Amino acid sequence: MNIRKSNFTLVEVAIAIGILALGIAAAMGIIGAAKQRMNKAELQWRHQHALSQAAEYLLLAPPDASLPRAIFDYPEFGLTVNYSLPENLPENVSAGLSGWRLSALHINLIDKNGRLADSIVIDRLLHGGN
Repeated sequence: MNIRKSNFTLVEVAIAIGILALGIAAAMGIIGAAKQRMNKAELQWRHQHALSQAAEYLLLAPPDASLPRAIFDYPEFGLTVNYSLPENLPENVSAGLSGWRLSALHINLIDKNGRLADSIVIDRLLHGGN
């Protein structure tokens, strides 16, 4: 009876290590891309959350109110807020009616480098001369 030993040759081991290295490299690429997408999604969420916090306060506050840091706790962002006449109203619609007027609230989220990070425009009814 002939007993055969099954040992791996150096070439077979080298091929197995190469295949394993390719698999690890592919997995690292996938993980890196996923991490990049996750960081981008987190930044977009942070922008939207900051804007929604500011909008919620500013819609309930008087038009000349400033946003307190207790409400807007984002030290890496600043805000610019201004009002303008609403755009794209039908010609037969007036922006003002019996002490009320429709205004567009512009909220701009500014990053620490002074660049516009995100913005939102909300139509708001204002009462009186404000």
